[in-house]
Amino acid sequence: MTENGFAACLAAILNGECDPNESFDPDGVRSARPFEELGVLTRNAGLVVRMDDGSEYQITVVRSRGPRS
Repeated sequence: MTENGFAACLAAILNGECDPNESFDPDGVRSARPFEELGVLTRNAGLVVRMDDGSEYQITVVRSRGPRS
């Protein structure tokens, strides 16, 4: 899976275009674990996603805007 393909798959899940609870196989994801749990040296929150083929993706979560008042 390419980076763009992975991003498109994640966007589909977050936009409710597919239900990950209905036997959805996001193209071979083996695991998704938080940066902190894996000891990734960053101050950002995020996930390391490992694929069945051994490739990895890192998703960094940075708030770009606070709640609206």
